[in-house]
Amino acid sequence: MWDIWVILLLIYTALFVPYAVSFIDNSSDGQFIFDLIVDASFLTDIVLTFFSIYDDGTGNYVTNRNTIAKNYISGWFFIDFFTSIPF
Repeated sequence: MWDIWVILLLIYTALFVPYAVSFIDNSSDGQFIFDLIVDASFLTDIVLTFFSIYDDGTGNYVTNRNTIAKNYISGWFFIDFFTSIPF
């Protein structure tokens, strides 16, 4: 269920942020708070990914936290982290 939420937030970010940057001079307080919630959700996703098991490609699930963390850091972590920082 969390994955669907993140995908919806990615779609929102991909569509609304360019529009807002291009055409909206001042955002409302509600919009600012919603954007903070979106950013917090992306950062939460990063934390949850450190605790999520994954398939190693041979049909085995990796459950060791150190191995999960090393795999995430050597893969998508830096992309996720730098794109989650609000600007």
